[in-house]
Amino acid sequence: MATAKDLIPSKYEVIKMTTGSEIVGMTRDLGDNLEITLPMICHLSIIPGSVKTQVIFYPYSPLSEEEKIVMPKTSVMHRTSMNEQFIPHYDNASSLWMKMIENKSIPIGDEKSVRKDLDTRIKRAMDRLMTQSRIESEMDYDDYILEDIGLDSQGFDVSSAEDLFETSEKPEDPKKIH
Repeated sequence: MATAKDLIPSKYEVIKMTTGSEIVGMTRDLGDNLEITLPMICHLSIIPGSVKTQVIFYPYSPLSEEEKIVMPKTSVMHRTSMNEQFIPHYDNASSLWMKMIENKSIPIGDEKSVRKDLDTRIKRAMDRLMTQSRIESEMDYDDYILEDIGLDSQGFDVSSAEDLFETSEKPEDPKKIH
């Protein structure tokens, strides 16, 4: 048997608010208001070194226990359907958030653990950068030294073979080529 909720259509929408903020969620029209289930904010960023985009959804109101908000339509600038490509990402993020709310398992770090984690990540990043920088600078230094003494990166003399031929002495025996 269909419930009243089944009879009221719900769809994935992007809502631009009059404040300029944008949220996404599953919406239902309630006359003068808009009900948004699991409202989330979407952050898109380019993945460095690739042509891909990283999609991150995070809760609109993370401190709330409610999975729905009701917003007056006067606070809405415009509404559009969510791009189909993002719906699976939204579904994954919102269902994970809902489970954390239900299980009271939102991972909250205290200042000490957050600082320790941040310090560890900074140290790892610096180690990677220093290793990469050291490799690059060693290569540059080696190439510089080789070039300075007149050799290429393979250790071969870079002076012209013709110059070398012209400055070398001819053999005394005309039958010898070397």
